[in-house]
Amino acid sequence: MFTALAALLAFGTIWFWILSFAVFCVITALVENDEGVWATVVFVGSVLSLNFLSKLPIIDTIKQNPVRVLVCVGVYFLAGMAWSIVKWYFYVHNQIVKYNDWKASFLKDNNVTAMTPQLAAQFLKWLRDSYDARNAGITGQTPEARQHKGSLTRWATYWPFSIIGTLLNDVVRRAWEYIYEMLQTTYQRIAESIFHSASEDLKLAAQYKAKNADPDDQLEPRGIRRR
Repeated sequence: MFTALAALLAFGTIWFWILSFAVFCVITALVENDEGVWATVVFVGSVLSLNFLSKLPIIDTIKQNPVRVLVCVGVYFLAGMAWSIVKWYFYVHNQIVKYNDWKASFLKDNNVTAMTPQLAAQFLKWLRDSYDARNAGITGQTPEARQHKGSLTRWATYWPFSIIGTLLNDVVRRAWEYIYEMLQTTYQRIAESIFHSASEDLKLAAQYKAKNADPDDQLEPRGIRRR
């Protein structure tokens, strides 16, 4: 059975490339989801599998060409260091975008356009009390690199996978956001068309409230009795 599996996964076969692609996708997903330990387990297991099952002389090549391997490893880690800086920029930029989105929502909810000292204090408390904000790490404080050592190490170590994951995640998301901005007017027109009758009711209610200080005391809906 081992011989049959080795033949099936031999270098150059369709199953070899399918397995390699699947492993690459798995490691990319693990790296993007902060699962560095599992990414390492999958990577080491895949290297050993390719060495023994697919007959790729990985270990023998390392033993026979130690200097060349060390040079390649050095270049690999230099590239990883460069990518970690780029990735850190993307991360910090995404955090400030999220912060500004929450800030815009807060200002809109309070019917204001700018922060005051009191509103700023209330906004920070709002962020602390929100599960979604805490889960996303949105606090308003500048991210500190020393608190993201694990992520920076993972991005540098698995930079080929991190690059692909970042491109798929950020580029696809930004492309959809761009499409959404173009179609937002169309979306809104559809909603306004369907909710036309409800909007008219809200306008009538607003007019009534504008003329009456406490409309609830003067109008009692049918079928509802006050206790």
